Amino acid sequence: MTKMPNGRKVVVLGSTGSIGTTFFDSLRKNNPGISVVAIAAYSNDEKLNKLKEEFNIDRAFLFKGKNKSDIDSFLKSVDADIVLNAISGSDGLYATLSSLESGKDVALANKESIVMGGSFLFDFAKANGKKIIPVDSEHSAIYNLKNQIRNVDSIILTASGGPFIDMVDFSKITLEDALKHPTWKMGKKITIDSATLANKGLEVIEASYLFSMPVEKIEVTIHRQSIVHSMIRTKEGAVYAQMSPPDMALPIIAAISDNTLELENIVKPLSFSQLTLTFESPDFNRFPMLFYAYKALERGASYPIAYNASNEIAVSAFIENKISFTQIANVVEAVLSNDFSNHPSCYDEIMMEDSRARDLAKEAICSLT
Repeated sequence: MTKMPNGRKVVVLGSTGSIGTTFFDSLRKNNPGISVVAIAAYSNDEKLNKLKEEFNIDRAFLFKGKNKSDIDSFLKSVDADIVLNAISGSDGLYATLSSLESGKDVALANKESIVMGGSFLFDFAKANGKKIIPVDSEHSAIYNLKNQIRNVDSIILTASGGPFIDMVDFSKITLEDALKHPTWKMGKKITIDSATLANKGLEVIEASYLFSMPVEKIEVTIHRQSIVHSMIRTKEGAVYAQMSPPDMALPIIAAISDNTLELENIVKPLSFSQLTLTFESPDFNRFPMLFYAYKALERGASYPIAYNASNEIAVSAFIENKISFTQIANVVEAVLSNDFSNHPSCYDEIMMEDSRARDLAKEAICSLT
């Protein structure tokens, strides 16, 4: 491991996925003072070992076949300032909790941790004296803007709109169609979530918990160019935006730094002479997954957990060609029609609600096929 004076010692979970790959690509081009002391992935040991050798990393860990105590031991044994949690899906929640308990801040790219954990997660972080710094480009923008601007009244999350923003008939959408995102290169699940706007729905829920913002103060606007990453509106009526090219390197490195490193040349500067920016309202009728996210957030309790879990099951079924693209929303709607009024107070209770929602989603899929 190459030691960097006054740098940041980082553990990377999900090293071989899209976020991990972007992070390491960024370090190859321009390392602002980051030392990677440990890496982990689910099962891609070949790629993990190549990263370990290339970056002279002390520790590498595979999640596959490991239990929770193994994860705890791994994280507690590593001397680091911060964990970049880029694990996909609901599996990321336990890793987030374990990272915080091991005495490390978390740069969080796993939005499911916040959607599932809610206020419990932030209370847990506070009890351990640690911080959660968002990695999503939208929440990274809000996080940095809020650190500089007072009197925030509301927040505006931008969405590219995905590949179907101009499409009227969704009945013949294939998996191949749904995986053609016009702006971002991501994994299958998050790419499909972007196509349904479930990804933006999860981000609405995430924003509410991250920034203690009520649902009526969170707006979504379609911004096809993905240049404006998010905005805040102040009480006096001004709007402030963060703008940069659509490159995840900036929010990833900014989250890991958290204002402790001098960052330069992470992304190319914008040329305003060549910019055209457009904004439009999302269509909740064509993209009901965004509507259901707002409703889950309004109802609170375990409804956000149910939204996330049912979406994960439905997306998997779509990938496996068991249901159609439009039936993803049908599954989520069916699950949310059940009672999720319980307020979980610990990890086990969260996972019980998650499991119940998954079972209900599977039942809904069976009724559709």
